Amino acid sequence: MRLKILLRFPKPALLPWGYPEWLRGLAYTAMARGLPRVAQQLHEEGWSHPEGRRYKPLTYSWLHGLRPDRLGLWAEETATWWVSSPIPAVVEALALGLLLEPEVRLGPHPVMVERIEVEPVPALGEAVTFTTLSPITISTGERRADGKLMKRYLSPEEPAFARALTENLRRKAAAFYGREMEGEIEIHPHPPYRSKLVRVHDTDIRGWLLSFTVSGDPELIRLGYEAGFGEHTASGFGMVEVAGKFSFQPHRIAAHACVGP
Repeated sequence: MRLKILLRFPKPALLPWGYPEWLRGLAYTAMARGLPRVAQQLHEEGWSHPEGRRYKPLTYSWLHGLRPDRLGLWAEETATWWVSSPIPAVVEALALGLLLEPEVRLGPHPVMVERIEVEPVPALGEAVTFTTLSPITISTGERRADGKLMKRYLSPEEPAFARALTENLRRKAAAFYGREMEGEIEIHPHPPYRSKLVRVHDTDIRGWLLSFTVSGDPELIRLGYEAGFGEHTASGFGMVEVAGKFSFQPHRIAAHACVGP
């Protein structure tokens, strides 16, 4: 389930390059207001993989419609934000929280939620080309000369990048649906790639803006579309859209409406 949210800034706001962390705060605050139990499970518990690792079924884009400046990014009038989850209750919690209190804050800046739309899932067959709405990040563990294990973020130029994304998606499926998926997928990144280094909770995360083709099991492809590809999706990484823009018209939610499945 995916939302397209139009945010209106009452006056121009200069956002820092690290503003995506503010989106995380906005999302969790709204979800806690909308459906507190869902928000608590997402924030504090997550969904467990049979092996014990936990995953959060949430992804969201960075803001689209900002104007870059040497000091940061200008939000002038409106900006668009997409939020998605394979678990409908997660998206419903966010939408309900925003509908209850459409006057929110992005960091120190007041923002009005002007419109919320539910976007139908596009036709996703056995081969789909996606483009990123927020950078994809995926890592591997490597041992240093002193024997300590360190994290290294992978580049789309490395074959391990696609393999790690595939394995991450299969683990998410087991966590969210409670079963292993038998289908297979292949991921083929397409250059050029744009690297982004973002600081989240005092940690620098390396991600990539790119397009890539996914082929194979449509159910796994849909999961990637709804849950995001890669790591840190609940912190604003890994959201994608079908390349070439959507051909459908999203359904608008009026300010008094509730969100359905």
